Amino acid sequence: MTMEQITDRIEELSFQAWELNSLALAVHDAIMEGPNAVGSFGGALSVLTSTAYKLDQEMKTFSHEMYEALRAEGKGAA
Repeated sequence: MTMEQITDRIEELSFQAWELNSLALAVHDAIMEGPNAVGSFGGALSVLTSTAYKLDQEMKTFSHEMYEALRAEGKGAA
């Protein structure tokens, strides 16, 4: 993976985290300040938690791939 590809992936993951944070804030405000019953937010909370889980898994996979690349690079230099 090139440095440009790594940078692009980090930027993509950062943007997804920003989107998720924005969604979480909107759902929080809707639940806490809105006129609707808490029970009506089940779908929104489901999307929020599944998206957070997917992002977490993507970040773990990317981190693992980067550590593997570093290990491989270190073995090649020896």
